[in-house]
This record gives sequence, structure tokens and C-alpha cells, in this order.
Amino acid sequence: MRKLLNFILIIAFLGGFYSCKQHKPDTAANFNAKLKEFKKNIKNVDNTITMVDSLAKQQARINSERDAGKISDSEAKNRLDIIERTLGRKVARTTNLHPAMNLPGWAKDLGLAMPNGMKLDTDYSQATSEKNQDEGFNSVVLVFNGNYKTAMQQAAIIAKDAQVPLTKEYKTAFEMKKKYGDEIIKGAVYMNFDLGNPVQPKYSIAITVSENGTLTISATDSKGMEEHLKLNNLTAPKNPDSI
Repeated sequence: MRKLLNFILIIAFLGGFYSCKQHKPDTAANFNAKLKEFKKNIKNVDNTITMVDSLAKQQARINSERDAGKISDSEAKNRLDIIERTLGRKVARTTNLHPAMNLPGWAKDLGLAMPNGMKLDTDYSQATSEKNQDEGFNSVVLVFNGNYKTAMQQAAIIAKDAQVPLTKEYKTAFEMKKKYGDEIIKGAVYMNFDLGNPVQPKYSIAITVSENGTLTISATDSKGMEEHLKLNNLTAPKNPDSI
């Protein structure tokens, strides 16, 4: 689920960064200023890539130690949580070029709503708008923190109202828990699209709950995003797992 969120955040970051290349200097007088700003953006991208690389390496090392039996599952989880709260949050703040505080009107028209009893995490929440020429397409990612039970309840309510189904894997897990009482996996993932399927809805919607009680609501105009990235000579990642 975090990989799916990272995928959405990276796409928004790339779209926002490369949009600055669309502006041509109006006169020779402001060329140096714009060149300086462009170099600054390049440096920010380099710094972000370095942080993302460091984050991935630290996570991989901890997972490797856990798989080798050098550390327990609980210790691995605690260490991963610390990395996410520190370096992971720093990456989020750096890449958040379009902060969001609420659902835009077009997202509400899709049936999405804000959850009750949860706190918006502004570091990870962002949006773009097709009305903004630089951003080029509609997208929103809202991340909420709270307790696990509330997150699960709110996700189910929002998904039902927006007619977004559980993924097959989580539907099976829910049925197993109801029948046998065993919780195979924690959390939930509701999606109205299948990764890798060539036929996709205009708006790709995902509503997820992590085992620590984080609720994430995301919606993206997939076709609009693809057109915007092509305009900037970019290609969207085909699979979030590759991020």
C-alpha cells in the first residue's frame, strides 16, 4: 500500500517539476533568474533522489536482517516505523509541490468524502488541477492518521458511497476472517482499477488502510496524467511495485 502511495506522490512530483520547463524566458533580462531557479530545482531533485535511495537501502537492509532471522518481526517493524517517521517524512515534504487540505470538487463528484474522527497529514497530502496549465491533470492524495478501527470503518463507508470495491485479495481475507475468525492480513485496499489492465476508468481511485491505522484516499485522472507526461516527454511507471 505504501508503494501505491509512493507511486502517486512521485508522479505528482515529476509533473510539477517538469512543468517549469514549459515556460520560456520572456526577455533576456529575466533569463538568468529563471536559469538560477531551474538549477535550484535540479539540485532539489538530486537531493530528493539521494534521500529516496537512502530510504530504500535502509528499508531493504532491515527486511534482509529480519528474513535472515537476525532481528524479530517486532524489532523490524519498530525500526521501519522510525525510518518512515523521519527520513520518509522528509522525502514527503520535499516532494509535496501541491499541498492539499481538502477534497476538490471533482473528487466529491466521484462520491469521495472526508473521513470522520481522523487527522489529515499535510506532509503527504497533495493535489493537482487540470485548470492549472502547469499541473495539467486532476489528482488528489489525502492521508489521514488515526486508530486502526476508525480507519477501517471510515474506509468502508467512503468506498461504499463511491462504489469502489475491495481488491480480490482483501475480499478473500475478509471472508476468511468472517468464516474462521483468523485475520490473515491487516488493513484494506479498495480500488476501481486493475494494475496492468489496458482498459482503465477515467478516474483511478484507491482507498487504503495500513496496519498502523493510516487511511489514504487517492484519485487520479489517468488519461489526463498520461497526456500531461507525454507533453513533457515523461513516462508514467507501469507498476507501483517498481518504485
